[in-house]
Amino acid sequence: MGRIVRSAEPVSRSNPTLEGIPGAAPLDVDDGDQDAGSKGGDGYLDRVAKYVPAEVVAFFIFVNSILDNAAEEPVAKALSDAVAAESKGIPGDIPGAVRAAIYKIEMAGISVWTISWAVLFIALAMTPIYLKSVSDAADNAEAPGANIVMSMLAFPFWAYAVDALALRPWHDGALASIMLATFTLISGAVRPEYINSVLNLIPGIGSKK
Repeated sequence: MGRIVRSAEPVSRSNPTLEGIPGAAPLDVDDGDQDAGSKGGDGYLDRVAKYVPAEVVAFFIFVNSILDNAAEEPVAKALSDAVAAESKGIPGDIPGAVRAAIYKIEMAGISVWTISWAVLFIALAMTPIYLKSVSDAADNAEAPGANIVMSMLAFPFWAYAVDALALRPWHDGALASIMLATFTLISGAVRPEYINSVLNLIPGIGSKK
C-alpha cells in the first residue's frame, strides 16, 4: 500500500538484459547513479508525506475540536483574567489558570482535561497498530518498522501544532510552527534502512533474517 515508506533496494551493477547470455560481459553501472537507481525506495518528499500519521491525526483533530468547543469560553476567560492580572503587576500562572479552567469542565462527570489526555494517548497507541495493519507483502520487511518509529515521533509534534487541548496550557503558535517545520525537514532525510539498522541492534526487535 502507498501509506508505507519503501526501503531502497539497490539495482544490480550489471546490465540485467545481458545476464545469462554466453560471452556477454556485464556492463557496470556508474557509481553516481546508484542512489538514483535504487529500486522501490521512496524519495525525500515521499518520506516527508508518508511519515505523517495522517489518518490518526485526522481522528485526533476531530475529537479535539469537540473537546475544544466545550472548553472555548472557560479557557478564554481564564486567559483574559490571567493577562489582566499580569498587566496590573500581579504575578500569575497562565498555564495553571488554563489547566484549572479545562479541569472544571466535565462530560458525563469526567473532566475534559482527563478525556483530552486519554484521547492523546489512544491516538499515539493506535499509530503503530494502524500502520502495521496497512502494510502488506509488497512492503519491504523493514519499512513498517521505520514508519512506526517515525510516525510515533511525529505525532506529538502534530498534536502540539493542532493545539491539542491536553497541551493547551503550554501551547505557543510560533513555537509549534518552528517545531513542526524542523521535524518535517529532518524526517525526510531519515531512510527506513537507517532505522532498521538501529532496530537490529535491539534484542528481540531486530530483523531475524
